[in-house]
Amino acid sequence: MNNERDPLLESLFARAERELVEDKFTAQVMAQVATRRRNVLIGRIAIVVLLVALELLLSSPLQNSAGVITQVLSTSLVELEGGAVAMVLAPINSVAGVIGMLLLGMQFLYRRMLR
Repeated sequence: MNNERDPLLESLFARAERELVEDKFTAQVMAQVATRRRNVLIGRIAIVVLLVALELLLSSPLQNSAGVITQVLSTSLVELEGGAVAMVLAPINSVAGVIGMLLLGMQFLYRRMLR
């Protein structure tokens, strides 16, 4: 290695060097990053809290609590007689279907708000 530097190369670097004066833009981007980081952290904490609540609910001393929950979730909202319409609407014609649609809608809104 040597300590000599090419004067032409040094002059090119000196000419290309400039100060960044857009402090406002940098501050705005960093504020958005901090906001997003906070929202993601809040979302993760909410998911953990919901998982703990579900675990507590499933480990409760009530007898057959899982069976009762399954029966409640499979309850039909509108009684439809057999046929193609009943078969097509079966996934959303229950309490579980409504809860699933609500969760999908919340996830959609959450992603829209964070973008």
